[in-house]
Amino acid sequence: MKSRKTTPVAPGARRTLRTRTLLLVAVATGALATLTLAPQAVAGRPAEEARVLASLKPNGFERPAVGTPYTLGEWAKDGWNIDPKFTPQGWESRTRVDGSTSAHSGGKSLRVQYPKGKTGPLDSGALAPFALPKAREYYLSFWVKFSGNFSWGTSLYAGKVGIGLAGGKACSGGQPCDGTNGFTSRPIWSKSTGKAGIYYYSMDKEGQYGDDIILQRDGADINWPKDQWVNVVQRLRVNTVSGGTANPDGEIEIFYNGRSAAQKTGLRFVSNGDQIDKAYFSSFAGGGTTEFAPTTDGYIWIDDLKVSTNRADICELSTC
Repeated sequence: MKSRKTTPVAPGARRTLRTRTLLLVAVATGALATLTLAPQAVAGRPAEEARVLASLKPNGFERPAVGTPYTLGEWAKDGWNIDPKFTPQGWESRTRVDGSTSAHSGGKSLRVQYPKGKTGPLDSGALAPFALPKAREYYLSFWVKFSGNFSWGTSLYAGKVGIGLAGGKACSGGQPCDGTNGFTSRPIWSKSTGKAGIYYYSMDKEGQYGDDIILQRDGADINWPKDQWVNVVQRLRVNTVSGGTANPDGEIEIFYNGRSAAQKTGLRFVSNGDQIDKAYFSSFAGGGTTEFAPTTDGYIWIDDLKVSTNRADICELSTC
């Protein structure tokens, strides 16, 4: 994957969202309150979408017991379900509820294993596309920590980190994105220093694989730190479509520890009615060859995951 630097955008006035629909997951918080959204909270939206919104509850890695996998069944208890067109990977074998390392909040967090010598979601990390009600714009926030011995690769360096956003058929994996087969946008590392970035598939990708943007702070590239919790927020806005033609008004913006670290505008993701409809947990080493494989068994921890159509619901960007 090649790196394309962009100038960080200073926080400024932001678009006021007309929809105040709340869709919030708070991970690793001790208190698990019940979230109830009445249909009138999503006035003008289909009844089925209102039902899905109402079913999604705050989720917490405070359960189940330490040392047990955080299974898809645990997600489903809180209304988080897998798109049946996709096959999840790694949840039973490579995820654990962990209380042995300090969580970002609460007493537990989700630990994801990146085994030595392994790449791809079949053998590394975990993958699951969780269904979201369709919307043109979402904010997604999570906290992440890398183990002190984390390996960025062997002779080639790249991997997926945590959770991103996707829509439709989730174009990825070297597929051509024609505007009718969806899109993806996921946090990554690259280079031997573990540069932090976002890796996205759009109609305008320049080669076989997706494009990436390296995050920057004060003009310098950001490298993922080890043994330290950091926050990443992604804002993705899908382009409009006029008469079957994709307008170049899609956007991605990434915030790192509360400050804007990258922004890409003028994007075309879709030429049909697809919007964001997945919170795409996609966290594994690679690249698809052994050159990308880590040289040690490493881990990342995920905590305090939130997703919303409303910026004000993301505490890392507001006072909540």
